Order: sequence, then structure tokens, then C-alpha cells
Amino acid sequence: MQYIKNSVFLYLTPRQRSQLVSFLRSFAKKHQNCDENELLDKFIEEENYYMDVGSPHFEFALDNFSNDEFLGDIIKFFKYIFWENKQKEALKPLLERQKASQKEARKRANDYKMSKLKPTKKQLWYYDKVARAHNVPKKPLEGATRLDLRNWIMEIIDDSGKKGEDEQDFS
Repeated sequence: MQYIKNSVFLYLTPRQRSQLVSFLRSFAKKHQNCDENELLDKFIEEENYYMDVGSPHFEFALDNFSNDEFLGDIIKFFKYIFWENKQKEALKPLLERQKASQKEARKRANDYKMSKLKPTKKQLWYYDKVARAHNVPKKPLEGATRLDLRNWIMEIIDDSGKKGEDEQDFS
């Protein structure tokens, strides 16, 4: 990104360049189905329309529409944006795999942490309530951890859910 920013619109002030680059990026995102030349035509058309209305986005751009270097820089920037989007699409599967592995690592870290802590009163109360509601014998709580109680609660809930589904299937 630094390379393209430092090689286009060098004749504009830094503020003008920043505004124009930001606008062109959002403009290209808005019109993704167009190619560079169509985007340039739409940009010129839109700026001329806003000039006719009396509210141009970039007055400095209107003066440069006859300048071939300015138009070439716009096309070069649009090409860069399209290239950047292709690169992001190519990296999408990798990023999804990274997210999944990070999620799994967070889950393992949380499980490890829970395996070292004593169960909370609320968790003990909830386990007791769930076990009574589903008529399941309670397991001994001596030396149990938060992870154990969470797993026991989930087993009870999952087993009762499966039994409920089985009963519905046979009726």
C-alpha cells in the first residue's frame, strides 16, 4: 500500500491525496462489478454531476480531468485496489483456518484453566438441579473441578435431549 500511495497523485497536497485515495477506495468497493476504465468514467461522471449541482467532492479533481497523468494515476490506483482484493480473496481460506485454530487454542486454554479451579456454588447448585430434574444419580463431588461439572451437566442435558428425540421418533 505504501508503494502505491507514494507513486500516485504526487502533485496534490497530502490532504487532497488522502481524501482522494480514501474516496476512490470506497468508490471502487461500491462499484465492484466494473473494470478500471468504467470506474474512471463513472467517477468523472459523478464529479461532473456534483459540480453541476454546486457541491463537488473534489474541486481540485475537476481541474485535473484534462490531465492525462491524473487520469492515469486514477486507473493505476483502481488496478491496485482490484489486485489487493484478489490477494485478500486468495488469503481468505488461510485466515479462516487460522481463526479456527485460534478458537480451538482458546477453548483448550479455557478447559485447562477450568480443570485447575474448584466448582462455584452456582455450578454446584445447577448440577444438583439438573440431576434431580432428569432423575440422574449424582457423581461424587470430592475433587471435582469446574471442567468436570461442566462436562457432567452437558452429558445429562445431551442424554436427555437424545432420549427425547428417540421417543419422538418412535411415536
